[in-house]
Order: sequence, then C-alpha cells, then structure tokens
Amino acid sequence: MVASPTWLLLGKPLRAPLRDGTTVLASSLVAALPDTRQVAYLGDPGAPVRPGFDRVLPAAPIGYAPSLLDRARLLATLVDPRLRTLHVHLFFSPNPASQAVLTTVRRTVARGGTRRFVQTIPAGTGATRAVAGLRVLDAVVTTSEHTRASLVAAGLDERRVHCIRPGVTLPQHAAVPARSRRLLYAGDLDEAVAERAIALARLLRRPELSAWQLTLACRPKAEGDVVARARVRRELADAVADGRVEVRAEVDDMDALLRDTAVQLYLADHARAKVDLPLVLLEGLARGVGVLAVDAAPVCELLEVATAARCDIGGLVPPSPDACAAAIARRLLEPQAIPAWGQAARALARGAFAASDMAARYVALWQELERA
Repeated sequence: MVASPTWLLLGKPLRAPLRDGTTVLASSLVAALPDTRQVAYLGDPGAPVRPGFDRVLPAAPIGYAPSLLDRARLLATLVDPRLRTLHVHLFFSPNPASQAVLTTVRRTVARGGTRRFVQTIPAGTGATRAVAGLRVLDAVVTTSEHTRASLVAAGLDERRVHCIRPGVTLPQHAAVPARSRRLLYAGDLDEAVAERAIALARLLRRPELSAWQLTLACRPKAEGDVVARARVRRELADAVADGRVEVRAEVDDMDALLRDTAVQLYLADHARAKVDLPLVLLEGLARGVGVLAVDAAPVCELLEVATAARCDIGGLVPPSPDACAAAIARRLLEPQAIPAWGQAARALARGAFAASDMAARYVALWQELERA
C-alpha cells in the first residue's frame, strides 16, 4: 500500500514545458522518488510527473520572474486548511518579502505543532542577505557546497544547512558521436559572456580551428541580454551569416542539441537565477559531453567534484576574455581529449549526480525531520 503524502513541495507549478532550473530540479526530484514516498505539489492534475502517484494541486503556470501576486498565491498555500497536516518543503531562492511572510506563517500556523519547514535554495546568489529569514526553518538545502559554506559563514547553524547537489537521469542512448564539432554555451547572455564569446569566435577563424561551430543558446531573460545579444550579432556578423556562430533563444529540444554537441562551455562567471550547478551542464555530462568552464564559484565546484572523483571531464579556464578563449582553443587542439572527456562525463554523472541518489538524500532528510 502506498502511503499518503506527508510533504508539500511548494514552488512554481510543475507544468510542462519545464524550462527554468527550479522547476526542472523539483520535477526531477519527484520523478526519482521511490514509489513508497508520495508528495503533494502544485501542477497540472491531468499531466502529473508520476502518473498514479502524488497529490497534484491545480495551479496555473508561472513565468521566469514571478510577480508579487504569484508569490502571494504560492505563500497562501501555506495556510490552506486542507494542507495543514503536511510538512512544507519550499523550492525558491530567498528574498526579503517572501522570507518575511514565511517567518510570520512559521511562527503562527506552526506554533505549538510538529509541522516542519524546509527550503531548497536553487541559486545561492544573494542568499546570505536572507539569513535572518532562514533561521526560522527546520532545515535549509543548498545545491552546492559553496552556498552552504557561505550561509554558515553568515551565521546560519551548520547543523541545519545541508548540501544536496542536483541529480540527473542517464539517457539510454550512447555518448555523442565523434563527428560533432559544436561548442555549446547554454546560459544567460550578459556583457561579460559576450566578450568571452566574441574572443573565442575570433580564434575559431584560424584554419586549425575552423571546423568548430559556436552555439549560444541563451533565453532572452537575463539583465543586459538585449545589449549583449546585439553586440554579438554586430561584431560576429560574418560568422553568424555563414553559420560558424549561432545565437539562439529558446531551445525546444535541448536533448537533441546536447546529443549534437562535442563540448559544453560555461562562459559566465556566476550562476545568477540558475541552479548553482546548472542542470544543463549535468544533462550534458549524462550524455557524454565534457565541460570547459570559467573558473568562478559556484560552477567551478562541478570540476572540483570531477577532480575528486578522478574524472577528467574538461577543465577550468581563466575569466579574462582573451585568456579564456586561448585556453579553450588549446584544449580543442587535443584530438584524443574530447572523447575521453565524454566517457569520464558519463561516469561522473552516474557516480556523483544520479537523480536516484539525490532523491534518497531528500527522503533521508525528510525522515530525520519527521522523527524529530
């Protein structure tokens, strides 16, 4: 017999298409939970993440940047009398308004009761400014050790802060074909990213690198995107015209794009508005795609995990545009390295970023809090 839900996962509704990191993270967790563990969440009852399981509460979709009304509706779920017996696990990055409401609810609705409150912080940028609001929680989950250490240094009780890195499911198909010569950056486009991309594209004009294609898959949502996108198109007009550089917006089939990618690049020096360890990089690892990333926290943690596991999946490159481009170019001239990165990438995804392991850690945390 399958038990009834004991936890409410509260965040953006889990409705297709799942395009932002927080909803992908939460839906990946739900999909990987054991059949014996049911949860409740906002979404589309007609298209549940796990058909036949869980309690799906009807909710309209929410865009990338929730409005104040969207946030108010989400937080109103906390005081719904039909859900008051459920423990609460929030999935969103903290901000002053939301944490103030949460603090009030935590101190009133839960006063004298055993209802537990947990918050997963997908992106740690700015999280230290919300430490006061996070103290009312029974536990806080970060998606990187970098953010966990920052919160503890800012005064949060280390016993309540848990790092559970994101997890992915390995696809059944094999690693990417050796013939692929696509370099893919899938992330936010800002001025610094544009400078690195332009410097790299200019090096790719060299005869020994001319077979490579640079694809920038950037949703037009980041601050500065319009200016940066226009600059890339202007300064790389010839390369864009002949297809050596692609500038995309939304990608309808990221799986297909990753399967036609040789190396993923992470050209940003931050992970603002994303999961600390961007899920697209992990999805690439699972498909046998290595990574060359700018040496900056928190994304550098991915390469640190790989080093600890003795998996050479690529490497870190300097943040200076010219040095970044030169380092990437040098690595592309190592003919045997890229296939080896792909094999190591799949091994790392299986060993360090498996969705089943992520789900097991969440379940263990819930069980610990249920017993407390």
